[in-house]
Amino acid sequence: MKGKKKYIIISVVGIMIVLGVIASMNKPEVEETIGGYKEGPRVQVEKIKKDNIEAKISSSGKLKAVDSQTVYLDASNKIITINKEVGDTVKQGEVILVLDQEAELSSQKNLEALEAQLVAAKESLNQLLGAASKGDILSAQATLTQLKNNRKDTETSITNKKVDLSNLEKDLKQAETDLKVNEELFEAGALSQKDLDDSKDKVTTLKQNIDQMKTAIISLESSLKQMDLQIETAQYNLDLLNNKVEDSNKKQQIASAEGQIKSLESQIYTAKNNLQNTSTSVVAPINGVITYLPEEEGMPVTAGSKILTIVDPSKLEVTCDISPYYAADLRVGLDAVIKYTGSKTIEVAGKVAKVAAVADVKQSSSGETVSLPVKVEVTQPGEVIKPGFSVDVKIITDTRTDVCVAPILAVMEDDDKNYYVYVVAEDGIISRKDVKQGLSNGLYTEIEGVQEGELVVSNPADYLAEGTKVSYEKLGDEQ
Repeated sequence: MKGKKKYIIISVVGIMIVLGVIASMNKPEVEETIGGYKEGPRVQVEKIKKDNIEAKISSSGKLKAVDSQTVYLDASNKIITINKEVGDTVKQGEVILVLDQEAELSSQKNLEALEAQLVAAKESLNQLLGAASKGDILSAQATLTQLKNNRKDTETSITNKKVDLSNLEKDLKQAETDLKVNEELFEAGALSQKDLDDSKDKVTTLKQNIDQMKTAIISLESSLKQMDLQIETAQYNLDLLNNKVEDSNKKQQIASAEGQIKSLESQIYTAKNNLQNTSTSVVAPINGVITYLPEEEGMPVTAGSKILTIVDPSKLEVTCDISPYYAADLRVGLDAVIKYTGSKTIEVAGKVAKVAAVADVKQSSSGETVSLPVKVEVTQPGEVIKPGFSVDVKIITDTRTDVCVAPILAVMEDDDKNYYVYVVAEDGIISRKDVKQGLSNGLYTEIEGVQEGELVVSNPADYLAEGTKVSYEKLGDEQ
C-alpha cells in the first residue's frame, strides 16, 4: 500500500509538471494578443484617427424624367400612319404620326369663309360712312345673292347628310341584328372567331360613322343660322343703299358694323391659330424615348386627346420625403448619392434641386404623417438607371476633411453636459479626457481634445472610472 501511494504521488506531481510546461508554453502567445493590464475588465478599444466625415440624410424614392412632354390634339382628326413604337428613341422634329388631311382642309375653308365675311362687313361699313354708288349697290346685290346661294347649298348638304344618316342607322340596325345571330352561331360552334370579330367591328364602325355624321349635321345647321344672320345683314345693307330704310339710326349702325368687324378679326385670328395647330403630322417635341403612343392606325382621335408622350432619360430626378427634423440642414445645391440595387449596385451623383416651401401632410388610419418633399436631380445618370426605378438617396448635408474622429459610442456625457472619453495608457490604466464633438455620421463623430493615435474605450460601461485598469484585444497593427 505504501508503494502505491508513493506511485500515485509521483504520478500527480508528474502530471502537474507537464501541465505547467504546457501552460508556460501557451501563456506568452495569449499575452501577446492582450494589451493593457492583463487581469482587468475586458473592453473594446479603437484608435483616434484622422479621416473625412460626412453627415447624411437617408431616404428613398422613384426616379422620373425631368423633361417629359405630352402632345395633345387641338382638333379632332384620324391617325393614318404610326411610324414608331413605345420604347423607341427619337430625335426632336422626327415625324411620329401622320394624320388625315381633311381636318386641315376644313380649317382652311373656315378661315376663308371668315375672311370673306370680313370683306363684306368692311364694305357695309364703307357704305354707311359714304354715299352709295351704283357699284356699291351692285356689289351689295352680288353679296346677297352669293349668301343666298351658299345657304341653299348648305340646306342641300344637310338634306343629303340626313339621308345618309338614315341609311347608316338602318345599316346599324341590320348589323346589330346580324351580330346577335352571329353570336348565337358562334356559341353553337357554327361561326369562326374572325367572322364574329368582323361583325362586331362593323357595328363599332357604323356607330362611329353615325356619330361623325350627326356632328357634321349639327355643324352645318349652326352654319345655317349664321348664314341667315348674314343674309339679313346683307339685305338690310342693300335696302339702305336703295333708300328703302330710314337712316335715323346710322350712328348705331356704324357702331354695330365696327363691332362686327372686330368680332370677325378676332375669329380670323383664332382660325389662323387653329389652322397652324391642325397639322397633318405629329413630330417629336424633344429628344428622348416614347412612353405613350396610340396603338392602331385609322382610329379617330378627338380634340384634346393625348396622342404622344416623350421623356428624356438623360435627365432624371427623384423626390424624397424627408422628416421635418432635418429641415434646417436642407438647402438647394447639396450633393447627394443615388443608389440603385439590382443584379449590380449602381451609385450615381446628384444634387438637391428643390426643397418644398410647404410640408406634406398625409392622413392615414395610423394617424398623421408630416414630411418635407425634396427634389434631387441626378447629375450623372449613366446608362443603367432608368425612369421608374426605385432608389435609395443619401443627401450630404455637411463634410469635414482630415479631422480626428472617434466611435460615437466612445463619447460619454456627464451630469453637467460635458462630453468625455476614456483614453487607455500602455499599462491599461484609463484616464478621462474632456472633448468637444463636431460633425457626426451616426457611427463616428468629429472630436477635439484627443490626439491622433490615442486609444479610447469604444464601449465604455458605467463601472469604468478614472484610474481603472483594463485589458483589451490588441489592434491588428499592434500585434
